[in-house]
Amino acid sequence: MRILLVTWGSTGDVLPYAGLGARLKAAGHEVTAATSERHAARFQAGGMPVHILPLARHEESALSAERFDRWQSPARLRRRKRNAQEMTQVIARGVLEAVTNGAEIILAHPMTHPLCAVIAEGTGRTCIGIYAASPGMLVPQAGANTATGRGYRAAERLVWAATHPLYAPALSWLQRELGARSRRFRTPSGILRGARVLHGFSPALLPKRLVLPQGHKCAGYWWPTTDSTWRPDDRLADFLASGPAPVFFGFGSLSIGGAEPLSDMIKSVVRRLGVRAVVQAGWQGLDVHGDGILTIGECPHDWLFPRMSALVHHAGSGTVGAGLRAGVPAVPVPLVLDQPFWARRLTALGLSPGYVSARRLTADSLSATLRTALQDKRYRERCAKISRTIESEDGTIAVLDELEGHLASR
Repeated sequence: MRILLVTWGSTGDVLPYAGLGARLKAAGHEVTAATSERHAARFQAGGMPVHILPLARHEESALSAERFDRWQSPARLRRRKRNAQEMTQVIARGVLEAVTNGAEIILAHPMTHPLCAVIAEGTGRTCIGIYAASPGMLVPQAGANTATGRGYRAAERLVWAATHPLYAPALSWLQRELGARSRRFRTPSGILRGARVLHGFSPALLPKRLVLPQGHKCAGYWWPTTDSTWRPDDRLADFLASGPAPVFFGFGSLSIGGAEPLSDMIKSVVRRLGVRAVVQAGWQGLDVHGDGILTIGECPHDWLFPRMSALVHHAGSGTVGAGLRAGVPAVPVPLVLDQPFWARRLTALGLSPGYVSARRLTADSLSATLRTALQDKRYRERCAKISRTIESEDGTIAVLDELEGHLASR
């Protein structure tokens, strides 16, 4: 089949889709990615052509806006709204253009799904939601609100209602362009009612009472592709070989406070606990110096995490999955989006001694929780057990089955 894989966002958002696309291509499908210029090389490295969505400027603005400060001025909120509206319009125009080049089926990132679903229906294609993170997990109190199917569906409706103003201009344009005048196309909730969605994380991590909406299925993780030619630089290799396994500190693309105070706090925690540390500079440009501390740039988590004694991270879906796959206990430091949900799940499943909210992060709170994760061997034992469960799953199989079913129905 000719597939258009649509994704955008931070590096952590995009990597699972690059891995999924490579697997689908290896299975014999023709895969084209629609993504921003910042991530084109990740798909091209897997032999996939890329239809560029010129989103780099908008993505940088959106990511840099995720700040630690709770208060935001009305003017700043208006700028963020305009930026998001411009992004959805760029995506709508780009995906419609890409579809006309021959795609039969669209696999859509959750935040592009409402637009892709309208385009698919208006052009006679099929659209499937491919969710590495779920909108129903974005509610601030998601750990409590999504404990049951009813709570999950309510949380998802709330998210789509809150984001409707961001989609409205793009949806209006698509309706005019495609002649799609159905009332159902006016809101994301209406558009996605009854949609087919595959979730790219392990069902073993979800609350037992949570029943996903009809048409939704938890498939298992889609892992980033592994570069067999990648090797660590001499600094990292020598550091790992020179002593006991270090603790990993990394917060992805989000800014948890200023770089300097956060770097100082990490240094204080390392000194208090007498551990070694690998610090990933990340979006905020952390730069931590000291005995037994090494600051690095990008490094494949599937290579790095198994070599760590514990992880301190922001609890993004992909990072959580990579840590559990490695069987290493974590102390989550969630800030926004789906991070609080995953932090609560790690704690509820006994895979972490607890999480520390980024808004209340101190050297005292982080040191106490990390000390427990390092000293209580039960956390590593539980992580090793769920690692075996995750490794036995293959999220790509569910996507391939879905495509086979679509082929059989034609």
